[in-house]
Amino acid sequence: MRVIDATGLVVSPGFINTHTHEAIVPDTGANLTPGSMLMVHDGITFWLGGNCGMSPTGIDITAKEGISIKEGDPSKPLGKFLDEAEKVPLYNNYGTLTGNITLRSQMGLKHMEHETDLQIEAMKKILAQDLAAGSFGISAGLMYDMGATTKALLELAKVSQAAGGMAALHTRYPTFNLKHLSLGIDNVVLERSIHEAIAICRKSRAPLIVSHITAMAQADSTRWTLKVLDKAIREEGLPLAGDIIGDDYVSNDLYILTFKGKIPARVMLKLGNYRMDQFYSAHDLYLDGKLYAKEYSQFSLSQMEYLRKNVERIDGFGESRSLLRLLCKIVPAEDTKLALQHPWVFIGNDIGGQSVDPKTGEFAASSHRGLATFSRLLGHWSREEGALSLEQALFKATIAPALWLGLDEKGRIQEGCDADIVIFNADTIIHRADWLYHKENLKPEGINYVIVNGQIVVENGKLTGATPGRLIRRTWKIPGDTAAIISLDEKREGVPNIVEGR
Repeated sequence: MRVIDATGLVVSPGFINTHTHEAIVPDTGANLTPGSMLMVHDGITFWLGGNCGMSPTGIDITAKEGISIKEGDPSKPLGKFLDEAEKVPLYNNYGTLTGNITLRSQMGLKHMEHETDLQIEAMKKILAQDLAAGSFGISAGLMYDMGATTKALLELAKVSQAAGGMAALHTRYPTFNLKHLSLGIDNVVLERSIHEAIAICRKSRAPLIVSHITAMAQADSTRWTLKVLDKAIREEGLPLAGDIIGDDYVSNDLYILTFKGKIPARVMLKLGNYRMDQFYSAHDLYLDGKLYAKEYSQFSLSQMEYLRKNVERIDGFGESRSLLRLLCKIVPAEDTKLALQHPWVFIGNDIGGQSVDPKTGEFAASSHRGLATFSRLLGHWSREEGALSLEQALFKATIAPALWLGLDEKGRIQEGCDADIVIFNADTIIHRADWLYHKENLKPEGINYVIVNGQIVVENGKLTGATPGRLIRRTWKIPGDTAAIISLDEKREGVPNIVEGR
């Protein structure tokens, strides 16, 4: 047995990442190892994938016009994927949701096409099989395919609830009416989305997480969303929760931001109260085979409008979602601070695909957030900004999501629980990775040890070679007990069994 001297350090339960994605491999499904390797450096000992409507097996969004996306093999049964995942080396623990876009892909539905009653029934049967195989529930990516009907989502949520599962919604952004802009109603594209999510939770009683609350991308949307969700939780007792990334950036595609290129760039800016200097190109951009803009370039309004009108000329159009991938520095710090005050708002890094760095042989991040979410929560938002105390930050990263998800052996340090532990220096922990200028792979500072299932996986920033992580199949009823989390927070009991200097 090894004894670790943690004098002057914080000994915490491992961090729980409630919203992320798997790296999808063409024609097969997800490769779980890359994301697992990256995230453990950030203290993550459990992560929930399959979010935003995308099962780890893949999706196939065939559009009648414009962009089509095919990743992995959506026809592959989730149960078969999970059987294979049990044999994969993991650095931390993993569970997954079933995505509604994957289910739509299995029905052969095209982008924006509504489900028929027969297709809904078939999707319900597949979901029931996934839930029996260990899926945590149903997720929906309504922004990516708004063809999904509320009826279909409600029916799927009911199936999930009946089997003890949950729901997670990346809300849709309904088509807006330009006259609303002149009336000053900036949130018109958002309000119906949030009310739809609340109604699905109310009618299905499925525990439901609203994803990316601070990335709704409309002016003053975060404050309004938090207020409406908090009212539904406290006055109706609904099992609702939310998640945020805690980053200043979101990543999106110009084609999506301009509603498949149908609205002018200036209207997009007006709608979200954005400025042009908040947008960067995520990659070298080629039009007709010629370099138009270098990676991390910023655009003038006329350039962005030209790109919107000529999106078909961008190299790769129709082959992937990254036609013009933008890094959008649009999340106000005030929004993040406000969201962090709510105990029912969890943390999810929302990373996507990862690849192997040809120079080092290590897995490379597609987003800095794989290495810079929980270290940013503790170092930047808690210590530097004072948005919440250390105890509140740890509550949000550990016991709160564990209680909500029903991970009874996670999120706490006590006899009989899994030995998922992070040991860090509260005075020095900080993220270093950044989305700009090739800093995506910089590991955080101040995390001394990450222990997963009793084995040291990270020691002083380096992997030990141990891969004790495991697939977690859900076999229990997810409680979604938001009221209990609020009650525990209001009693100011902090984080149970955090040991300092031991």
